[in-house]
Formats: sequence, C-alpha cells, structure tokens
Amino acid sequence: MTPSGSIALQLALSVAVVIFTAYVAGRVHQWYRHGFDRDIAYREGYNQASHTLFQLAVRNHPVGINPAASAGGPQVRAVVPRHQLPERTTVDLPVDRRESPRLLHHQA
Repeated sequence: MTPSGSIALQLALSVAVVIFTAYVAGRVHQWYRHGFDRDIAYREGYNQASHTLFQLAVRNHPVGINPAASAGGPQVRAVVPRHQLPERTTVDLPVDRRESPRLLHHQA
C-alpha cells in the first residue's frame, strides 16, 4: 500500500476518526449513565412503594390490642355467593364418555 501524497487528506481523515470515536464514546457513556440512573430510580420507587403499601396495611391495624382479647369484638364473616352453584352441569355426557377416577399402577 502506498501512502497518499496529500498530507491534508490524511489530516482530515485523522480528525474525522477522532471525532467519530469521541461521539461513539459519548453515546456509550450516556447509555451507561441512563441505565444506571434508571436502575437507581427503579430501586427508589420500589422501596417507596413497598414502604407506602406497608404503611397502608398497618394504618388500620389497632396498636397494642391482643388478638385473643379482641375475640368479643366484631366478627368477620366469610363472603357468601349470591346464588348457589347448579347441582348439574349444563352439558350431560353419555356414560361411556364420563371420566372415571384413575388409579395409579401401585394402587391397583
């Protein structure tokens, strides 16, 4: 390979390579910092949300009351469905297509 006769062309290409390398390095640095800042913001947001949720859960809990002593207080009832489930399904399968309980090989 023979060197180019124009020193100005070599100088211009050298400056272009330096500028391009600096640009790429800046973009990589920006990408890294943005990812790092996003990670910190995620951690801080997660911590704040968990503390807020914990405070919300504890807010309605009476402090200093023994659970055994509060047995005479208001009782919590289970949720009862508004309607009863049907006794039969809407689709009745023929007897030969109904599933029977399967036994494992060691239960037979």
